[in-house]
Amino acid sequence: MSSLRWLVLPLAMLPGERVSACLSDGDMALFGQMSAVRKRPASWQIGANDPWRTDNGYTDLVVKYSNRCLLVDEQIRLNVALYGLTYYPVRDGGAFEQDDHRARLLFDRLSLTYNLSDTVRLEAGKISNKGGLFYLKSPANLLSNYSGGFKSTRIYHPALNQVWAESSWGFELSETSENNSLSLTIVPKLAQAGKTYESSGNWSATQRSNSRDRYLLTYTDYRFADHTPSASLMFGDANAIALANSYNLSQQLTFNSELALHSKQRWRHLDEAKAEQLQNYVFPDALYHTREKQGWELALGVQYTTERFNHFGIGYYFQSEGYSARQWKKQTDVINFLSQKTPYPSLERAFDAYKYLMASEIYNASSSGNLLGKHYINSYATILLNEQDRLQPWSAINLMDKSSMTGITYIRQLKSLNNQMEVYTGVYIMAGKNNSEFGLFGETLATYIGFNYTF
Repeated sequence: MSSLRWLVLPLAMLPGERVSACLSDGDMALFGQMSAVRKRPASWQIGANDPWRTDNGYTDLVVKYSNRCLLVDEQIRLNVALYGLTYYPVRDGGAFEQDDHRARLLFDRLSLTYNLSDTVRLEAGKISNKGGLFYLKSPANLLSNYSGGFKSTRIYHPALNQVWAESSWGFELSETSENNSLSLTIVPKLAQAGKTYESSGNWSATQRSNSRDRYLLTYTDYRFADHTPSASLMFGDANAIALANSYNLSQQLTFNSELALHSKQRWRHLDEAKAEQLQNYVFPDALYHTREKQGWELALGVQYTTERFNHFGIGYYFQSEGYSARQWKKQTDVINFLSQKTPYPSLERAFDAYKYLMASEIYNASSSGNLLGKHYINSYATILLNEQDRLQPWSAINLMDKSSMTGITYIRQLKSLNNQMEVYTGVYIMAGKNNSEFGLFGETLATYIGFNYTF
């Protein structure tokens, strides 16, 4: 909580009555959800037990408070977006599902903005990450952090997509005009990254958001009639450059593209030499590492909006850093090796420890927004059934191993409550072989029902 000094000290110098009036006039929202999850028994075992509950149910509750208000002479603005999360499982989760807490407080935004002029502003505090042009994975999003949610559950309402990624403590200086925008974002290192054999959900918020030094310069040009190009350059613990463009082929059809080049790997990969040692019963102290190896990402996509405002999109994503078929097989071979039965209890305990380590490493790579393979197709849509009802289907397919994630949500807005409440229900499926990316932790079928109410 020492990072809160960044804002506590400036706030202490502001008029107390103005701050109190500002905070008391915010927006509130309540989200509630019940879900039932069924998993296929996994090939992993911990103490002869499945490390995930094959059948479980969850109740999730989320309270959101948000506010953006002027404090001093229309030059200083306070920005707040705060989430309180809690969940309750019907049964205790398995060994790979454990969270240290069942309640969590997340600051998606907690910052002060200083308007230095009509076009220049400085923001300091906890700043939300700006997403890219793509639903599944955006190469131009160079400031991604680890997820701040729970391992076992998620809120399925589409409006909360990617909300739980931790925002960063830092500074942003930006200039915006009708022709272009230029921004410099500074995210300093405030903590060492958490232990790699623990899931990032059990790290501190600062470890998830500020465990690396990052300096990002971004330029966007608005002078072209049909194109919106942008370029980003990042320095710090890792260097990267990203280019993006949104091209309106017509009023209804848009083509998006993003390309990023990285100076080194962005997430920890299996060290094949250490894996070989383990399979020869030589026990290394680590199985994963990050190499100083250049890589690149590419995303291409098309979005179409009908005259009735139905929205459809499809995208392709490639990354050179993803596991090849051979490399992924090596990882699953190690898992199968550790899952063999032995007559030696001490050896079984050592194998279980390595399985915990591998599960945490794989989870942490995914929770920081990364996919693990090379080639993906993603599709999504919003279909308006009438003024109150809509459907939102989506899917993501790993083209290498043919595993997939697929879901569909039905949403209804209640006019009887002045359109302040939406209810929704849906289904979500992760399918694939035991050795596939989306089947590695067990094929999953989840159904859910929930609501969100805005006060």
